Amino acid sequence: MNYGSIQHNNSPINDGRRGVNNGFAGILTWGIVIAVSWLTFIHYGMDININTQKLMLLGNPSAAEYAYPRRLFIARDNITIPILGFPGASLAQLSKETDQPLADEIVRHSLEDLGISYFDVAPEYGDGNAQSRLGPALKPYRDHVFLAAKTMYRDAHGSATDLYNTLKALETDHLDLYQFHSISTDDDVDQILGAGGAMETFQRAKQYGIISAIGFSAHSEPMAVRMIESGLVDTCMFPINFAAYHYGGVGQKVLDAAIKNKVGVVALKSGAKGRLNSETGNPIYVPDAFKHIPEWKRKEMIDYPVKTSKAHPTEWYEPEDDEEMLHKLVLWSLNQPGVSAVLPPASLELLDGISDMLRGKSDIPALDESDIDIMMKRYETVVPIFHNRSISGTKVST
Repeated sequence: MNYGSIQHNNSPINDGRRGVNNGFAGILTWGIVIAVSWLTFIHYGMDININTQKLMLLGNPSAAEYAYPRRLFIARDNITIPILGFPGASLAQLSKETDQPLADEIVRHSLEDLGISYFDVAPEYGDGNAQSRLGPALKPYRDHVFLAAKTMYRDAHGSATDLYNTLKALETDHLDLYQFHSISTDDDVDQILGAGGAMETFQRAKQYGIISAIGFSAHSEPMAVRMIESGLVDTCMFPINFAAYHYGGVGQKVLDAAIKNKVGVVALKSGAKGRLNSETGNPIYVPDAFKHIPEWKRKEMIDYPVKTSKAHPTEWYEPEDDEEMLHKLVLWSLNQPGVSAVLPPASLELLDGISDMLRGKSDIPALDESDIDIMMKRYETVVPIFHNRSISGTKVST
């Protein structure tokens, strides 16, 4: 995947792991975040209202909110979400403005035809491409979806700037959920929760109503547990994947901690078969600088090279191509206690089948012992996408 090599427009690329308590700069950046949220609302509000009225003529636009079983996600506010989300990473390669009509149709199909009303995106997906395409596409539906975004910046100043850019790209004045992205080390957690850390930005954004809830995504089980036990987060995204669970030894401790602390869990990589290798993946190009990805992550991508799937270029892992087995993988993840929802593979050609399996159901179909036996045999020789054998087991993807 080619992320491009454009310099950051708002501030020099900095190491987002360093805690920054830059008084005047921090106040100025935060003022910009608040201003852009209200300016975005004023600028786009009329169009949103007009488009919503058009949707009302076609039918109830909120019907998508009930197309799937819903589960408790944000316990303290009693917020539920549908069990299937839209993977914003699927838009990562739509890098041109001329790609916007395609993005519009993808989002329209996902919401109106498939009934998906939970959307997740991050600046790192295509170095800004995904959120730039999703914003205009989602604008007519904004009031009827649960919208989540992320940041990889660990400091207050960098995360505030990133939040500003995301609100602007998504053409919205608020996010239903904002998440720390890709936590994998003690240093990540220490920086986020420490003085001048990104948690300061998140809490202030929540105070001002710019975000409604605080969450994180992680690839390290110990770090996910640390974040959950901090008592400062509402949600967790973690790989609850069959092979990683049974043959990589990761997942159960996160679920246990989440249940105990009433933190909602979105299962990542549920449709993953295993890691990519030289035959199934292509190495990604790492430029001298990114626009939306902090420098520490760029260096990590060099130290722990990431591949993208040859068959599914928007994926950092090998998705299960057998439809029946793919569906069993997704169902297994959804049947784990503590899981609120799944994000399916970012390959859109797989989305409709997963949606058809779950849409209109009153509950999640169960797997029996024969299903589990088949899956255990099928995945016993794969290298799990995540594992606890070494530090590299947390570094396979963003």
